[in-house]
Amino acid sequence: MIVILHATSQRATAEQIRRDLDAAFKNAVPITFADASSPGNWPADVSWDDLLVIVYDGTAFPDAGNKYIQDYLDARNGKGRLLPVALDPHNRRPPQAASSIKALEFDAAAAGADGRLVKRTGAILGLRLQQRDTKIFISYRATDGIEIARQIESHLVGLGYPVWRDEAKELDGETKILPGSPVQSEIDTALDNASVVLLLDTPQAPHSPWIKHEVDTANSQLLPILPLCFRPSTDTKKGPRFRSLLDLQRWVPLPFNAPLATPPLTDLELDLIVSEMEAYVCEIFRRKCRVPFLVEQAFVSRSYTWSILDARLLMCESVKNHSMRLSTKVLSHCSIFEQVHGPAMQVFSEFLTRTGRPNHALYIYDGEELIPEPELEEIIKSSPSGNEMVILHHQELAALIESNFTTFTP
Repeated sequence: MIVILHATSQRATAEQIRRDLDAAFKNAVPITFADASSPGNWPADVSWDDLLVIVYDGTAFPDAGNKYIQDYLDARNGKGRLLPVALDPHNRRPPQAASSIKALEFDAAAAGADGRLVKRTGAILGLRLQQRDTKIFISYRATDGIEIARQIESHLVGLGYPVWRDEAKELDGETKILPGSPVQSEIDTALDNASVVLLLDTPQAPHSPWIKHEVDTANSQLLPILPLCFRPSTDTKKGPRFRSLLDLQRWVPLPFNAPLATPPLTDLELDLIVSEMEAYVCEIFRRKCRVPFLVEQAFVSRSYTWSILDARLLMCESVKNHSMRLSTKVLSHCSIFEQVHGPAMQVFSEFLTRTGRPNHALYIYDGEELIPEPELEEIIKSSPSGNEMVILHHQELAALIESNFTTFTP
């Protein structure tokens, strides 16, 4: 649940924010208001998607509003998510109970269904939707990325984001990964509790076996990876240095000229990193709200059951009983990624091996357009798991079910 806490005089702005959020997230998350002068109690039980949006201007914030914020945090052991929204650009300091979080200025760029406020909200909820420990995992090579990593971590923490950065790797003393080693176990646990990976793709990063391990592990868990591509001005190449990330078509280009400045990143570059990360996680959140809903509706409306077998990986099962002896079982993976299908298809194939073969296995993707036939054939040929499943856009699903899975051709 999202609660928008506001002064009585700011109700109109609070209602505008609600309209923007509803338009962006298709009413997937309940939103309500609380007047800071007499907010009452939190309107529902504590939930994973709780977020307190605090709208304020330059006037004194009511004591009752500060108490509401503190009670909200106390009920969640200090881990409740806050989003302070400053209406006065000359007075951005949040109310006392939320003073540790840097505010978002509500200007023209923040308003609207595609504005910064929606993207930050989507990022906060999207991290939690992974059903992990909601941390941002910073992957970096200590030899040339430690100062950048520390600065990004400090900036994200100031915005209220939980971050995991591995201090143990800073010595870069080990040249190979030993299974079960303390460092590997720590990294694997951190990735298991992460929701997005910020990869500091510096010139030395590809030489680190740890970073390759982190990228491979993140891919196997379907964790979104955002490469921050640091290249010197003399380097004319673009995109990630890691082969498995070349198809992402999403990265942040950043300069890297030795010696690094102190601090290495400007405020504009930090804002760019946060903006790109929030847009990416918000996009995934919107897809996780939309695609499983559409797929479920397609099955349920045609008398199939619907159950989620693995919420993290979005593996779902649908069954239709035709008679006492005859039934149809379908396992579906609702992919949240666009363009990059290889890792997700491999994970789906491994999931099918573990759970047993259904009558039909559907890899259902999202995106603005259908994958063109030549590209679809190439994906099937290049992936060892491509022939084990039907690959289709969610818009094609209804026709496939109606045909009883007999007339679809890839």
